[in-house]
Amino acid sequence: RHFNSSPLTLLIGAAKKPYLVHASLLASNSETFRAMCEGDWVESNSREVDWSEWEECTVKRYLEWNYTGSYSVLESSRNPKPQPVRGRRRRLPESTVEESHLHTLHPLTLTPLYSCFTSLPSSKHDDTILDKGDFSAISMAHAKIYVLAQYTNTAALENAALGRLHRILVQFIPNKDSQTVESVTNLVEYVYANTNALVNSEEPMRRVISTFCAVHFFELLQQPAFQKLQHEGGDFVVDF
Repeated sequence: RHFNSSPLTLLIGAAKKPYLVHASLLASNSETFRAMCEGDWVESNSREVDWSEWEECTVKRYLEWNYTGSYSVLESSRNPKPQPVRGRRRRLPESTVEESHLHTLHPLTLTPLYSCFTSLPSSKHDDTILDKGDFSAISMAHAKIYVLAQYTNTAALENAALGRLHRILVQFIPNKDSQTVESVTNLVEYVYANTNALVNSEEPMRRVISTFCAVHFFELLQQPAFQKLQHEGGDFVVDF
């Protein structure tokens, strides 16, 4: 029935690139799109939605999730060319652990992160961290799809993105170099700039990020970027 519904055009990014989508499919997952389809909005009549403020890669992941039930991040880096190491082929790390089973692994200093949630959705995609560059790109991709899911009131996707970022942070042990700390700092700044504090509870993504930073406080504090973040104050320092 979704494929017989009236199409909707999303105008993506600064160039307003048009993406033709099935309105009823988005409405089945999103409270915002449901209200748009059923209400008397400008977009309801024009059948166009201006999403020029959203990056195309984030919107593509949003649409991929709506059509397939999951979304991919950095697929090209999941199968890199093997590099020779002393005459032997390097084995890439693999992860087949479901989030619901992570509590049985008892990772070293990251145990406090597990107290954030009792159940997290599993993913068919492999989010194994291959290097520091991967951490920066993958973690930010999950944060951005989480923010878009919040914006559209797509609760299931919001929960999925939160679970996948949580899984990344559980795997990642930051060191004291400036590149790693800058990646974490950028993630903190993005999350806190694009989510809102809640009155009676802690915002879930903020909770995961602030807990991670608290666990690795001494490693992160070695670099000026994180020191500056601390001195600026704001919600992050309060949560932290």
